[in-house]
Amino acid sequence: DIESIDSVKYLGPRVYASQYRAVTANDYKGLIPYLFPNVDTVTAYGGDELDPPEYGKVYISIKPRNGKFLSQITKDSIKKDLRQYSIAGIKPEIIDLKYMYVELDTTVYYDKSTTIDSNNLQLRVIKNLESYSKSTELNSFGGRFKYSKVSSLIDNTSTSITSNITKIKIRRDLQPEYNKLATYEICFGNQFHIKKLNSDGRGYNIKSTGFTVKDTSGTLYMSDVPKTNETGIIFFFKLVDGSPVVVNNNAGTVDYMRGEIKLTTITFTSSTSTAGIEIEAIPESNDVLALKDIYLELDTTKLNVSVLEDVITSGENTSATQYAVTSSYVNGNYTR
Repeated sequence: DIESIDSVKYLGPRVYASQYRAVTANDYKGLIPYLFPNVDTVTAYGGDELDPPEYGKVYISIKPRNGKFLSQITKDSIKKDLRQYSIAGIKPEIIDLKYMYVELDTTVYYDKSTTIDSNNLQLRVIKNLESYSKSTELNSFGGRFKYSKVSSLIDNTSTSITSNITKIKIRRDLQPEYNKLATYEICFGNQFHIKKLNSDGRGYNIKSTGFTVKDTSGTLYMSDVPKTNETGIIFFFKLVDGSPVVVNNNAGTVDYMRGEIKLTTITFTSSTSTAGIEIEAIPESNDVLALKDIYLELDTTKLNVSVLEDVITSGENTSATQYAVTSSYVNGNYTR
C-alpha cells in the first residue's frame, strides 16, 4: 500500500538525519522501516546500555504489522540489507520483542437514579477500555500505561458513574523449552510492589499459572520470599486442599527494584496455560513503562469490570451504612 502521511512525517526526518548511515541507535530506528515496510514499530539501543555492557553492538527489536514475531529468514534478510549502511565495528543484533501485558480489575460505582440499565453501563466501560487498548500510548516500544487517564476514561463513560476503584497487574508469558534443561530470565522493566509477608513467612507477590517439572509429581506454581526491600527468593509449591506445600525452596531469585525474575536450571515438561507459564506481579507505580525491547499491551481478554450501585449518591443510604466498600488492593490468592 502507499505510505501514509503519518509514516512520511515520522520516517522522513529520521532517514534524513541518518544520511543513510547506521551509526546511532536512532539511525537504525529510521532506516529499518525504510528497508522493511512491514514494520509496525521498532526500537534500538546500544549494547553499552546493558548490564554488563556489550560494546560494539546495537540491539534491534521489531514488531511486524502482521503477527507478533519476525521469522528467522526475515531477520537475516534485514541484517543483510543493513550491511551497506552500518559502519565498521558496529554489529546489529535483531532480537525477538518481549510482550508485557497490563491487566485491569475495575469496580464502577453508579447513581441508580440516573440510569436504569447497569449491564449497558458495564458494556460501555468495556468498549471504552478496548478502544484505549488500541491507542498509540500503548502498543509500542517506550509506551506508557497512564493510570490517571484510564481512571478518568472510566469516570467519563457516563454521567451516572460516580467513581471507580481500578487495580492493575502486569504479566509476562514465559515460553519454556519443554523437556530441556535451561535457565530463564523474565524481565518486566518495572519495579515490583512488595506486600507484607504471609502468615507462613512468604510474600506471594509473584504469582503464576500451573506447570510441571521433571522428577516432581503434580502441578506446581511459583511465588516469592522477600529477603530485603530489593531482592527475594523464588520458590515452587503445589496446592494440597487449597493450602500451599513448598517443593523447592530455592528455584531462583527476584530483583524487586529492576523487576527481574531469574530461574535456576530446570526442566519444564508442561504448562496448564496455552500461553505458556503466565507470571504476574503488582507494579510499584500504577503508571507502567515499556523499557527497551518490551512491547506494552493492555490485555482486554483478562479485563474484569463490575458495577455497583452508589447508595450514598442515589440517596438510598446517605448514612453510608450499606455502602459496598471495594478494596484498592489485589486479592491475596496464591496463584493466578
